[in-house]
Amino acid sequence: MIAARLVVASTLGSATLAIACSPPIPTPPPVVAEPTAALRPPDVVGPIPVASRVLDWSIQARLDEAAHRIDGHARVRWRNTSRVAVTRMPFHLYMNAFRAEDTAWMRESRGSHRGHEARDRGAWGYIDVTKLARRRDLGAGREGDVVALAWHEAEDPSLMEVVLDEPVAPGASIDLEIDFVTKLPEVFARTGRAERFHMVAQWYPKPGVLHDDGTWRAHVFTYHSEFYADFGDYEVELDVPGDMLVGATGIQTDVVEDADRKRVTYRAEMVHDFAWAADPGFLEYTAQHDGIKIRQLVLPELAATMGAHEQAQIAALDSMQPRFGSYPWTTITIIHPPESAGGAGGMEYPTLFTTSPVYQPGVPARIIGLRERVSGVFTTVHEFGHQYFQGILASDEHAQPWVDEGMNTFSNALVLEDRHGADAWLVRVGDLSLHTSDFVRMSQFDTASLQIIDGDADAFSPVIGGYGSTVYRKTVGVMMTLRNLVGAAAFDAALRDYAIAWRFRHPTGAELEAALRDGLGDTVVVATSSATDAATADVKLDVAEFLEQGLRTTRIIDFRVHSIVNRRAQGHAGWHRNEAGVLVGGDPPLAEDAEGAPGSEAVVVLHRAGDFVVPVEVEIVFDDDTVTHRMWSGRQRTQTLQFDRSVARVRLDPAGHLWLEHRRLDNHRVAPGAYDDGLSQPVGDVVEGAALAVLVGVGP
Repeated sequence: MIAARLVVASTLGSATLAIACSPPIPTPPPVVAEPTAALRPPDVVGPIPVASRVLDWSIQARLDEAAHRIDGHARVRWRNTSRVAVTRMPFHLYMNAFRAEDTAWMRESRGSHRGHEARDRGAWGYIDVTKLARRRDLGAGREGDVVALAWHEAEDPSLMEVVLDEPVAPGASIDLEIDFVTKLPEVFARTGRAERFHMVAQWYPKPGVLHDDGTWRAHVFTYHSEFYADFGDYEVELDVPGDMLVGATGIQTDVVEDADRKRVTYRAEMVHDFAWAADPGFLEYTAQHDGIKIRQLVLPELAATMGAHEQAQIAALDSMQPRFGSYPWTTITIIHPPESAGGAGGMEYPTLFTTSPVYQPGVPARIIGLRERVSGVFTTVHEFGHQYFQGILASDEHAQPWVDEGMNTFSNALVLEDRHGADAWLVRVGDLSLHTSDFVRMSQFDTASLQIIDGDADAFSPVIGGYGSTVYRKTVGVMMTLRNLVGAAAFDAALRDYAIAWRFRHPTGAELEAALRDGLGDTVVVATSSATDAATADVKLDVAEFLEQGLRTTRIIDFRVHSIVNRRAQGHAGWHRNEAGVLVGGDPPLAEDAEGAPGSEAVVVLHRAGDFVVPVEVEIVFDDDTVTHRMWSGRQRTQTLQFDRSVARVRLDPAGHLWLEHRRLDNHRVAPGAYDDGLSQPVGDVVEGAALAVLVGVGP
């Protein structure tokens, strides 16, 4: 997920943003026909591991809008894919996070989420399981009687445990029937209701994930933790008021209208969750791209920017399918929550996600020349990206959130690169441009050394902060730095191999790291950004060492040019013995401008100020304006370079490859006395200070 706020608004707080006043409402085009299959053809989807299809759901749910209540009945067939017989099953009751002030989620959040708070703190939400039973399987498609089962909530009510009346053997399955009541809270964190808008997510009891060794993975729902579940098929009938327009996971297969209500049926295949939204005020905009139906449900006041979201969705598909494999489903539904339900914005579910508004600069922003092309549309790119990183590659978001949120945000940076170019701006103020790398670097100033990336969700305390800057953006910095050092083609090929190999499975960070090591090799020769320079011996990057430092330490990349010394070269003046062993000479040194004088030399001292060991490119510009590049391994604290001519200036990492380096003002140094016109130095100091103030230290 991503906060439904424009990052620029927090970076440039004086640039007020406001939704454009009374924009024209686009006329919805003819509705694209609903696909007849939930999955695309097998040759597009690719192989689906048999063991990955664990669950088969049938759910009937009735929305009582006045009571903000859903009465549900679910039948679920669960298959034991482990090597151990099962006698107990944990279930997630995510909605119970909003049941009282003393749940784990509410204790950590204090009733606030990404800047949103419930206006009515007493509008609690919950799941109440009223009946749970096992239906006997008599074989040959025959069903037997129902056996009631015992269950109890855990210490935190976001979990419950079901006690089975008999073991489920490896490879065997069990059919459970569950009656439940879900009370929707006032939405301020992902799910709930606001006026007649309903975002219904994490709304039914969901089994934990059983690992091959028979251990269960079912975590308490805490502030930073999200969702982890097995794949399965869903048949869901939603009974809603007749004027509601519904969007849901999967494809719509039936609608039955009955007086003032209607029953809408959806089918989804090979998904690990089911969510839906409903509002009578929705306008429906549909399009089709690469055989995929794109459906947007948006209220009139937000409809003017529907086209921008559609283009962002298409750009994400065109970038991510070649990189990570085909999108396997036939639909994608984009929900635009109203302003009163802003807390529901920016959240992902299989084949469906919520986005955030596209903003237009207000008067103060226009005065300073603010332009941006990330608000709203980046949320669309990010939440669609979760269809891969968590939707198809169903990693454990609680255990290793970086494998989901971090890698997804990295993939979003690649979408922006594919769409706008590697150096394209995202935000511009006058002639000052900010790029993706700038936002990644800016986010690290206060948090880079606080916490490691590779921790579980509970390791990131809301009191300390830094979850977003570490899990999301620092992961981008790690992966983009590695990609820049080893070469985009090699990195992208390794990442694609990982994405294809682990489709519809539960990969961990270990599998991702192994794929990168296997694809790139243990060590990679790092080249300079200038193909004409081969002045340095091969400098190699240890891929495993880089990943270890980046993911599991708080080391910081920080290089600086310590000094440039231009001086007279040493000649041969003085006394020397000749071949006969006799001292000869004694001449004084030649004047610098004399014929045969030894000329000038330069000494450059580089300093690795940070503890993160990584190669860095060095650009040397000589006083005759010729340029050379070389790589420094960065293993020593200092590196001394000597040249037989004067150096005008030196820049470290001139191409900006090291996205993890956020302190860069000292990466560039001009030799003392160079270009001394009496004005450049003081003006340069002022400009540098202004850049530091505006860019919060991003630097050149």
